[in-house]
Amino acid sequence: MRADPTATVDSRVVYIISQLVPVKPEQILAEHRLREDLGMDSVSSMELLSMLAEELDLDVGVEDIADVHTVGATIALAKTFLAKKGA
Repeated sequence: MRADPTATVDSRVVYIISQLVPVKPEQILAEHRLREDLGMDSVSSMELLSMLAEELDLDVGVEDIADVHTVGATIALAKTFLAKKGA
């Protein structure tokens, strides 16, 4: 199931993350750490990268997401790439 394409970037990213962790979207906060708080591992991190690329039509590389550790940072990264894409 895909995220609602009319939803905000924030809610779309949270929805994508919720598909990879055992936490409901409404319980995921920007300050949550992907690994420590939500239980993501390296495999789910790669899935997140792939899902962000597919859902938001972004060309995000592994090196771009390497320093992303929180939900908020993931949202910021998506917004940065969307802004570059729209420029």
